[in-house]
Amino acid sequence: MKNVIFAVILGLFILTGNTSCMLRMLQPPPAPAVLEEDQLPTKIAILPFDNQTANPEAGDLVRKMFYNFFSSLNYLDLEPYVIDDNLKINHLYAEIIAGEDISPQKLGQLLGVDAVIYGEVLSLGKTYALLYSDNQAGLKARMVRCNSGQVLWQLKHTIHLEEGDLPISPIGLATTVVKTAISHHQASHMKAAAELCMQMVATIPNPPAVSEAPPKIQALVHNGAGKLVQPGEYLKVAMIGEENQIASWSVPPLIESLPMKEKRPGVYIGAYRIKDRDRLPHGRMVGYLRAESGVGSQWIDTLGPVKIGKPTVLPAVITTDYVLDIEKSPYLVKDALVVKPDAKLTINAGTVIWFNSLGMIVKGELQILGTRDDPVRLSSLSMTSWKGIILDRSQSDNKISFCTISNAEFGFRASHSNISIHNSRFQDNDWGIAMEECKAEILNSLVRTSTKSGIAARKTQLLIKGSIITENSSGGILLENSQVRIAQNNILNNGGWEIKVLDG
Repeated sequence: MKNVIFAVILGLFILTGNTSCMLRMLQPPPAPAVLEEDQLPTKIAILPFDNQTANPEAGDLVRKMFYNFFSSLNYLDLEPYVIDDNLKINHLYAEIIAGEDISPQKLGQLLGVDAVIYGEVLSLGKTYALLYSDNQAGLKARMVRCNSGQVLWQLKHTIHLEEGDLPISPIGLATTVVKTAISHHQASHMKAAAELCMQMVATIPNPPAVSEAPPKIQALVHNGAGKLVQPGEYLKVAMIGEENQIASWSVPPLIESLPMKEKRPGVYIGAYRIKDRDRLPHGRMVGYLRAESGVGSQWIDTLGPVKIGKPTVLPAVITTDYVLDIEKSPYLVKDALVVKPDAKLTINAGTVIWFNSLGMIVKGELQILGTRDDPVRLSSLSMTSWKGIILDRSQSDNKISFCTISNAEFGFRASHSNISIHNSRFQDNDWGIAMEECKAEILNSLVRTSTKSGIAARKTQLLIKGSIITENSSGGILLENSQVRIAQNNILNNGGWEIKVLDG
């Protein structure tokens, strides 16, 4: 049987002939301001994008997608991770992603480039209206010459994809290959980002090639998205681009420049069998396509980190104080994990825990102690929903700090307990946070893209402050017979309601 990824991709390309969306095809292309087409710069850096959305991944995702399409133009471009490392060493990274005005002259000297591209992500995600919803992506970008500060190109553009649309671009279609391995929200965001960046990059003036134009890459997909690839299993990669080229892929530092075979014209396939010693919690996949002359382009994976290695399996029951840390991470909960009443579970910064199907029930004490640079991550090992984190009758000073919980039935559920949640993210869950007869606070946190309510509380004393509750399909905050203080939050763009109060 032929490679499944390869077969599906070919099917999708056959499908493109019958699924064009006439309304979007009839829309005029975006109109940029091109202020200089002669004497274009040679070497360009695409800076980290300022993220104006509530989606924490929007800036990074849209920038990577923009870079991927831009890399086929006839410029020399720095890889994003090279730019970011340089900016962080010189203490400029945080300023740039915050939208602060750093002079192009300074950036040009620091990065060794002729021009820089600034970007501001205006929207990425589902927008709710009275009778419909759509997926929207918006970006404002400009190319600036470093020595003079002259703007060479600029464009502000927004696209809308109706729910269920198949995008026109090949990368938009290719994301459906891995739709079983990523959430519906993630797939929709990538489709929208791909359409947006493809249209915008097409308006950038392209200098003549010195020798020959680099071969174009249209998409890169793999089977490692949203799961752990363990020893003995194969990490499989498919890349779509110009035919009769030399293709390879890497996941540095573990996998370097493995060749890919052209199974069909323009469709390249590669695979690597994971060894017992291989371990990489958050790998970065890159695909390369080059001509015989050596000129080439590359594509940075936008599906998310590649997770490779054998996890540390946790016991089913914890009866004494227990500490999880980054050294033995990632951890795996095969069924359910129960923390008994007299035990305390401490999860230190940088720890990753995956769950097969059930979740964690804490009857004792829970301390999740992530940091801004090294958050704790809890999620399903596959894309089937797990039950989530449940706090049951715990009167201890439980704390969740800098933690991301995703793809669960309940991101966090508490009953008759005390809990303090700080600087954490609950996204792509059925219910974000649900509490009954609790005393709780939620500070500086993000609750988004829940299938049902973002926060639901019944008979609970609750403080919600400095948080963002957005894109939750049923509604934002649901309160029943609760004493609640809500202050300094952004509660917006939720499906049914922003805040609903039920009494009696």
